[in-house]
Amino acid sequence: MKVSVVIPVYNVAPYIVRCLESVSGQSGVDMEVILVDDCGTDESVALAREYVATHDFPECRIIAHERNRGLSAARNTGLSAATGEYVYFLDSDDEMVPDSLKSAVAPLSECRYDFVISDYGTVGSDREYPSLSLPEGAVLGNAGILHSYAEGKWYMMAWNKLCRRQFLLDNDLFFEEGLLHEDVIWSFRLACRAATMYVNRKYVYRYHVRESSIMTAMTIRHDVDAYLKAFRAMTDFVVSDGRAFGHDEYEILEGRKNTLLLSLLEKGETELHREAYRVIRQMRRISPFSALSHHVTGFSHFVRDFHYCLPLGPGRAFNRAYYLVFYRLAHRKVQGALL
Repeated sequence: MKVSVVIPVYNVAPYIVRCLESVSGQSGVDMEVILVDDCGTDESVALAREYVATHDFPECRIIAHERNRGLSAARNTGLSAATGEYVYFLDSDDEMVPDSLKSAVAPLSECRYDFVISDYGTVGSDREYPSLSLPEGAVLGNAGILHSYAEGKWYMMAWNKLCRRQFLLDNDLFFEEGLLHEDVIWSFRLACRAATMYVNRKYVYRYHVRESSIMTAMTIRHDVDAYLKAFRAMTDFVVSDGRAFGHDEYEILEGRKNTLLLSLLEKGETELHREAYRVIRQMRRISPFSALSHHVTGFSHFVRDFHYCLPLGPGRAFNRAYYLVFYRLAHRKVQGALL
């Protein structure tokens, strides 16, 4: 079985050789490597070409964009060009541990799962990142996969997921181009569409956090704008896919919108809260009353979302009051804050 390893390359000169060395350290798997040149301004691609030419490296193709198009487009280019039965997304400033692909591929001898998710470690930051808290083994049926995602039991990042290529193509699981937080949208759609997944508890990926990366360099305002666009794309998907009354879909969307608003209040970003609240109100597709009456949500989350039933000004005031009560009664910070 062949695996296509897709690696977008953009201004990663200090890290690209380390990444490619980790690919060279894989054994026991038939693989092709697709490097997507996204028109950076440093010597990343030149270093990659030199490494591939001078080392015992797997089958490799370098596909160049005509202009810089961003991470989503680079991943889409790699996915479209892939010929392997499975596709593995690897960021060019990260690395795989030795034989990680062999570990991820092993369960596929029993079943061609839609995707295999493995554990990972973080380098360069003390911040707590999303974890993989499911036990080793298969999760069969979309209901279980989506519910485990809604409960935050597996991480949203696209990297370190071994995905069946035809499953991605059949379900149009490409990345939203021109948007940040593209992984939030993609993993949500993946959770909504997958029928089988396998959880590999082995630590097979090193995620390197860089202060100069896109995500760590973003201002709060840009970060909020990016999340709002992601929520809009997710809302549109839920509606077009007939999932507006799905329990987990509703809780994922409304829970994350609420967490974003509470995060802004926690940081004292009153004006940003006002702007974000106005945009979030426009995304509402079903009322809290409808959600409660159709058993989409419970009473506690009906109270959380009751602000939608009020005019704009009182609704925002209610959301702020909910934040204050939440803090005073729970005596803890917002869990899973987005910002």
